[in-house]
Amino acid sequence: MDYQNPYRIESAAVPRGLTSARGFTLTEMAVVLVIVALLISSLVIPFSAQQDIRARQETERALTDIREALMGYAASHAANDLKPYLPCPDTDDDGVENRSATPGPCTSQEGRIPWVTLGLARSDAWNNRFRYRVTAAFSNSVTGFTLANTGTLTICADSACLATVASNVPAVVVSHGSNGAGAFNMSGGSNPAPAGADELENTDNDDTLVSRTPDANFDDVVIWVPQSVLVNRMITTGKLP
Repeated sequence: MDYQNPYRIESAAVPRGLTSARGFTLTEMAVVLVIVALLISSLVIPFSAQQDIRARQETERALTDIREALMGYAASHAANDLKPYLPCPDTDDDGVENRSATPGPCTSQEGRIPWVTLGLARSDAWNNRFRYRVTAAFSNSVTGFTLANTGTLTICADSACLATVASNVPAVVVSHGSNGAGAFNMSGGSNPAPAGADELENTDNDDTLVSRTPDANFDDVVIWVPQSVLVNRMITTGKLP
């Protein structure tokens, strides 16, 4: 007690070892706000849309595995002339490639990916078969392909092919996306044809296919085996020249 100033109150001493509490720093608050924003944004995306994103990512990974399997097949198989060749499409939905003769050319240059022959999953994330088209000169098990052969498939940015994405392609694999329009289904048949011209181009059994950014009218996922990559793989593994 200060007898000179009876109204003065002495502050209590803070015990040693006891620290005072402090608030959040601006940096900590910013981190918290970012986390909250991310959580809110994840809730804003509809659950069905999240499922579709995951399915597309899964299908893209499967297509990458298919491309590697196709090149691995060519590296491990020799035609009668000892040159490499790619597998034929599966045309009867048993997962095994189909040839008009064994050895020989393909029964058809387009069909399902031969998942049993390649040891792969039999469908995309939407439970439809992968469509597979291959150049004839690259898939004959009597005369395999050489450095002189050129792929006949063209990947375009739209059905009119005003812009070319890739040319001289030996093989293409297509997933028909979440709508599955025109896809080979698990029952052995085909789904109804797509309405859009770009998706229709991927089902009309010709050498022109479309790959572009997905939107409301196009959700196909397309991958191909570039000729330069395939040839370099064969040279590296000693299959060519």
